[in-house]
Amino acid sequence: MNLKKTSVVMAIASLLLMIGTSMAVASAQSGCIDGGRGMQIFGWAWDASTPDQPIDVQIVVKKVSDNSIVFHKTITADDYREDLLAKQMGNGLHGFHTTIDWNSMENTEYLIEANAGGVPLYGSLYYKEGTYRSASYLPASVPAGSSLIPLGTYKTTAYCPCRICSSKWGTLTSTGAVATANHTVAVDPRVIPYGSKLLINGVIYTAEDKGGGVKGKHIDIFFNSHKEAKNYGVKKLNVYLVK
Repeated sequence: MNLKKTSVVMAIASLLLMIGTSMAVASAQSGCIDGGRGMQIFGWAWDASTPDQPIDVQIVVKKVSDNSIVFHKTITADDYREDLLAKQMGNGLHGFHTTIDWNSMENTEYLIEANAGGVPLYGSLYYKEGTYRSASYLPASVPAGSSLIPLGTYKTTAYCPCRICSSKWGTLTSTGAVATANHTVAVDPRVIPYGSKLLINGVIYTAEDKGGGVKGKHIDIFFNSHKEAKNYGVKKLNVYLVK
């Protein structure tokens, strides 16, 4: 093999190694919101690829009624926890806590989520009137007698009835239903059947539509205006099937 070909091969190998390393780092992050007490919530976050280094955690609080963000804070998970050390999670300095002033907020239901490096942490919480509930329990928006089945983390995007998003179809969905905000989502029907009720960020949606770019673990949420859809962007969210 000549010098030029050798250089190309080495460059490709180096690039593949960098990509593989990046993927390994991303997938090594894990954590959980353990619970809440008073105005504090607490949990842990850890990156197995750098076991003794603390990582940053983003805490987000959303109002369930309209999915608006009312609190956002980045903190470092560097509290010492003996239970984490016992589980051989580095030096045990991977706990976190933060204070949320609920008294300054509207008296309604909220969803508390956390992520580390874009990776959602387990254990989302609902909060209302001084009480914390795990996301494994039903929020007020879920009908009595229902149950939640976790489907995992999905990529979520947004669309509207304008020609940019929906071409000539407007509010007409692939199932024949009229798309409605806070109700309609587009899915890959091979993954999520039409008619499925999905809990996403405290809102129950119905799988009524599909899109050319909606494949696999991807859900497109319908909004009334292009501005709302554009502002939504792309989010990785936990999705639950409501049965």
